[in-house]
Amino acid sequence: MVSTFTPNIQLEEPARGDQVGVWDTPINNNETLTDLVVGGITTISLNNSPIVLAAAQFQSKGITFNSTLTGSVTITFPSSFKKSYEIQNLCTGSSAFVITLATTAAGGQAICCPPGEIIDCVNDGTNIKFKNLGRIGSLMDWVGSSVPAWVSGCTVAPYLNCDGTAFSSATFPQLAMFLGGTTLPDRRGNVRYTLNQGTGRLTTALGGLDGNTNLSLKTTQVTLGTSNLPPYTPAGSVTGTIGIGFAAFNVSAGGTKLYPGGSGTDTFNLASGLLVGTAQGGVSNVLPVGSATVVGITMIRAG
Repeated sequence: MVSTFTPNIQLEEPARGDQVGVWDTPINNNETLTDLVVGGITTISLNNSPIVLAAAQFQSKGITFNSTLTGSVTITFPSSFKKSYEIQNLCTGSSAFVITLATTAAGGQAICCPPGEIIDCVNDGTNIKFKNLGRIGSLMDWVGSSVPAWVSGCTVAPYLNCDGTAFSSATFPQLAMFLGGTTLPDRRGNVRYTLNQGTGRLTTALGGLDGNTNLSLKTTQVTLGTSNLPPYTPAGSVTGTIGIGFAAFNVSAGGTKLYPGGSGTDTFNLASGLLVGTAQGGVSNVLPVGSATVVGITMIRAG
């Protein structure tokens, strides 16, 4: 009779009556395999050559890649050995080079390893997929100026740039469900606020931004006029020369002299007088903070 093997990690199952007097051989093999699957770690040095994993390598729980990448590399897993992995990418070299994990199955999904990190992934017999990468619809800030190579190199991108463009609902069905459509949030050059949630703090009447509607966007600057300025009552007095530069102002109701377009020197009581200026509306381009930093892009967990 012939042994059979379990469908996922190929543990041997001797048939009844087999292995008489040599039962220890399959048992020991199974224990060795189980030890690799549960706690084995294999280290592989990479350069620019593709790697087809050997049995002791793809059977291990963890795989660590090191050395210096001189080009992008594909690591091939068998489709007959299905399990989860912990993958660590310690390779140095250009960030443009990626380590791609794929199976031997035609048309399967592949992923790329982020440099300097340990990731969880699973080989389901056809695809290699990320595991525990984050919730679909969650946001991630990235310090770079574009989507990193390890993201764009995946068959199905785990993140998309929040640039207001359209995406495929067939490729990213859960993201389309959460967003209520196929348009990405536009996070370029703006500050993120959370929804009002009943507070009424952000309104189109006051600031032009609808805080009650998710993904609403305001892209224009604010034009300030007299109606936007708070009331102000001046105090004290000022002595000086009123010249041509003050021609647009009128002094009345307590002011002692008026020099429209001319010149002269006098003391003007600010409390009893009235200084009325022409409204100076204009686009406000001053950030509402003392200082600010522009850092990278924002991506959304997609698939």
